[in-house]
Amino acid sequence: MIVENAFTVAAPMDAVFDALRDVRTVLPCLDARVTEVVDDHTARGELTIPMGEATMVFHGTLRVGEADREAGAITFEAVGRGAGEAAAQGRLAVRLRESAGATTVSVQADVDVAHAPLQVDADGTERAARTLFARLGDQVTRRIARAEPRPVRGTVRLVAPPVPRPVRTRRGLLAGVVAQVQRHPWIVPAAVLGATALVLVVRARGTGPEPPLD
Repeated sequence: MIVENAFTVAAPMDAVFDALRDVRTVLPCLDARVTEVVDDHTARGELTIPMGEATMVFHGTLRVGEADREAGAITFEAVGRGAGEAAAQGRLAVRLRESAGATTVSVQADVDVAHAPLQVDADGTERAARTLFARLGDQVTRRIARAEPRPVRGTVRLVAPPVPRPVRTRRGLLAGVVAQVQRHPWIVPAAVLGATALVLVVRARGTGPEPPLD
């Protein structure tokens, strides 16, 4: 039986593609319990399918087949076993199309269920498949919305300059002199040179020739 459905996710196609390509995301979005992750493309789980007032439980494997990001195409292959001799297998083809920042997801499922303990007609099977697809769309949208935004390339981290600490004001004449020396270190050697020159001048005047006697 072939069942088709479509839903729209308010997100770019790349984000939807990454979410659907990960089997660890797809199984929980289908209300399935993941029991084992084999690798990045294969996982085992337990899927409960509502069939009217009853439910069918299948234990099986979901594997990602072909995945083409540019074409927006992903295929899945699933096999499972249920109660008694019930067996199910199917192939799921997903097509993505982006428009105005949103992505339309078209799903086509080719499902074959054999020896099911419940007598379910084609309409019941189609309703169950559409219910699963609707849940898939809602859960994928929520997961993408909860995801943290990726860092933008080329951004530069800005570091604020250190806050200057206030300088304590020293009181007194000595504190003022010390502050001036710290601000103008050349004052000390200049003062020493000036004092030395002054002493030499005074000494030169004191040792000059004596005045003549009358």
